[in-house]
Amino acid sequence: MQARAYVPGSIAVLILCASGCAALLGLDEFTDHQSLGGAGGVGGAGGAGSAGGAGGGGEPTPCTPDASEACYGGPPVTRNEGICREGVRTCSADGTWGACEGEIVPAVERCDAADDENCDGLECVAWTTAFKQTGDVHLMDIASDADGNMFVSGAFFDTITIGDHTLSSASTTDILLLKLSPTGEPLWSKKFGDFYPDEPWTLTVDLKGNPLLTGISDNGIDFGDGPLPAGSFIAKLDASGKPIWTKGPEGGGISAVAIDANDRVIVAGRFSEPIDFGGGPMQPDDGDSAMFVAKLDGASGLATAPGCWVRTFDDNNATVRVIDIAVDRSDNIFIAGSTREIAQLDRFTIDRGGFVMKLTPSGVPGWIRTMRVIGPSPASVDVMGIAVDSSGRPVSAGYHSGDLQIGSHTITSVHNDVFVVQFEANGTVGWVRTLGGTDDQTARGMALDPFDNVVVIGTADERIDFGDGPLALEESSGFVVKLSPDAELVWHRFLGKDAVPYAVAASPDGEALVAGWTRAPEADWGAGPLPNLGADGRQQLVIAKLGR
Repeated sequence: MQARAYVPGSIAVLILCASGCAALLGLDEFTDHQSLGGAGGVGGAGGAGSAGGAGGGGEPTPCTPDASEACYGGPPVTRNEGICREGVRTCSADGTWGACEGEIVPAVERCDAADDENCDGLECVAWTTAFKQTGDVHLMDIASDADGNMFVSGAFFDTITIGDHTLSSASTTDILLLKLSPTGEPLWSKKFGDFYPDEPWTLTVDLKGNPLLTGISDNGIDFGDGPLPAGSFIAKLDASGKPIWTKGPEGGGISAVAIDANDRVIVAGRFSEPIDFGGGPMQPDDGDSAMFVAKLDGASGLATAPGCWVRTFDDNNATVRVIDIAVDRSDNIFIAGSTREIAQLDRFTIDRGGFVMKLTPSGVPGWIRTMRVIGPSPASVDVMGIAVDSSGRPVSAGYHSGDLQIGSHTITSVHNDVFVVQFEANGTVGWVRTLGGTDDQTARGMALDPFDNVVVIGTADERIDFGDGPLALEESSGFVVKLSPDAELVWHRFLGKDAVPYAVAASPDGEALVAGWTRAPEADWGAGPLPNLGADGRQQLVIAKLGR
């Protein structure tokens, strides 16, 4: 999962930005595996098959003239779900079936109407929840395990009541970690920290359902197995929130974390002071700061275990930032980052802007592709996330102003517009999609569902076009949009004024899991008025589950 930007008390954390130009180097090492359910599917780009009889598809079969039968051309699981209905086809005089008359197959789920247009049997917003608070909650990240349970992390001040459990921070911000069932019921909640600022940055869940949390602590932190030194930390907890292992590498910020196919832990970030993942302290070669990527043993958290390693990349003091990280099924690693200056990473030169970098499973750079800002400031780009689909293709999302060059594609925006780009496994650009309007639109995060659909969250002012025409907004609103693996619109949903969706994940069934906040005294993210909101303008945690 990706880095988050927030400054509580005296902690200065990452400020995310991005932009760049492209190089065509390296070899693809991805080995194809069968998709988790295949691209498309219900609500995705798979679409309907040919309109066969009860089963659909296949070669035409002979029939008796004037005979008739039920038919349906949509995916079988959508038959007679929602608005979808089977039709009737009649055999022609030449012994071939005619067209399927009267059928209704899945359509784009707009999620702003009562009908179930994509016929997945789920409401667009399954549920939303908020909790009683007396202070602000700064939501950081969300993740799902294989059973659909959700883990949510944040920094909180004062008190928050989750179920019948009230957590209290010390005199400043502490870490909040909570686990919810697939139906939104609180399973447990934990508070970590002391009288100094403590903050989580990134969150993921391993193959056994154990959450891994990274962050930073001003005075050190104790997850229950002994205090860690001040600075950065990574903690692996079990499914009930108890520590398995915790590490304090100290001298850097771990701004991204992911899990590979062997349950090893991949972390990345930046360091300026000595950092230690078990093999002894390392310092930047240039004496200033550098980027690091480490593969840690899932059982011990050490980079000294067999198959594990640490790689550092000096960047000529260009302050390259790591924003997010993802791993494909063959354990290739993809890093999304940014730089405000020309930087040299390994053998690659990157211009001002955002970039995606591919590493082999052993940490060797394969290729870098850039999202280059054309023109002087205030033109800019911010990359907000990366994920890898079932075919090993990385997908990244962010927002930009001015002209942005991605491979041979140039996109233009007067204000901030959202962009999504898919790269092929070898680094060539597959497609680029923009979501724009007359004012600012910003992406806050992205995820891929098990069917390779792309879910992007963000905020929009005044107007935005998701691909089905411009939509006017009275005030700033949060949104969730799902695109197919081929960048076609699947559905979109507005979460209401003053809604700020900040983190997104996908459930094993392809539902969108969204967490964020609102400061409004009254709010409805799509499942009815939210409870426990205050009139004092505090930053209120909100969690929502949307349909496929």
